[in-house]
Amino acid sequence: MTGTLTQALSYTSLAVVAALVGGVVAVYRAPGAQMESNVQHFAAGVVFAAVAAELLPDIHDRSPTVVVAGFAVGVVAMLGIHRLSTAIEKRGVGGEYAGAAGLIITIAIDMLIDGVLIGVSFIEEAATGIIIAVALAIEVLFLGVAAVVALPDGMGRLRKVAVPAAFGALLTLGVVVGVLTLEGAAGTTIAVVLAFGAAALLYLVTEELLVKANSVPQTPVSTTLFFVGFLSIFLLDIIG
Repeated sequence: MTGTLTQALSYTSLAVVAALVGGVVAVYRAPGAQMESNVQHFAAGVVFAAVAAELLPDIHDRSPTVVVAGFAVGVVAMLGIHRLSTAIEKRGVGGEYAGAAGLIITIAIDMLIDGVLIGVSFIEEAATGIIIAVALAIEVLFLGVAAVVALPDGMGRLRKVAVPAAFGALLTLGVVVGVLTLEGAAGTTIAVVLAFGAAALLYLVTEELLVKANSVPQTPVSTTLFFVGFLSIFLLDIIG
């Protein structure tokens, strides 16, 4: 096991724990719509800052063709995942779990992508990897809550908690795959993956977090939390 992989996995454990915490909280006391919106705004600010402060500067000096290619593939992939999720829900795949099946599959795929992104970030620079891992831990906390809330009420608590636990396992798998397959790869390849990851995270923020967050009336508190989340990661980057 390489030093990069060990370091990446150690910080990824924050996100794994966050997923479990989110799941347990949702099982015993699901947050209200306004609280969920507040958390989504905060998480959106955090992810935006991670992309702006870490991922985009790392690919700024790369070939425009490489950056555009990575972004394009990222957007197409996320649109494809969204379409798959919608199709699953419309066809009622999973019987009584149909309402949650599309969301869970989408999150599961996202966890793999995020894991690879964390791994590649640590390959590029440890400081970048740490910021991305912390930002995604906050994102995963919300996703753990969202997945458990979507599950049927009659489902057992242990089975519900197993869902965010599986998310953590997929995130870890993505890190391992990312480091073992891309460590030592050409700079162009790393740039494509980082551009892909940036597009995926921006899609998640604009089409998932903020869309769902604005399903309830927006308040000054929720708006403020977006900027608090952004500033917290930005300051962490400056201090680091």
